[in-house]
Amino acid sequence: MQYRFARVFEAISLELNSSRAVVIGALSVLVCNADGEFFAVENVCSHQANPLEGGRIRRCTLSCPLHGMPFDLRTGEPRGQLTNKPLRTFPVRVVDGVVEVGLPPG
Repeated sequence: MQYRFARVFEAISLELNSSRAVVIGALSVLVCNADGEFFAVENVCSHQANPLEGGRIRRCTLSCPLHGMPFDLRTGEPRGQLTNKPLRTFPVRVVDGVVEVGLPPG
């Protein structure tokens, strides 16, 4: 699949094991730095549609700040009992020190 990449912020501005929500078009995307690797997921928990920004990140796992529901940042798959619906994930790359998030065309 072809993606269009949007530049979001400088990579050094996001601390290890933290996240930042960005709006790309009409979509809220949560960009996460998990131990130096960047990931992007839709900024909405599939359990109760709560924003994920502010959730704890540990070893490529993001926990929803509302109920603690854990999700694998690599795949979006849930790791708990509250939902079986994965998060929507997006490709991420760093180009010349800037984080870019890939969205499908359209």
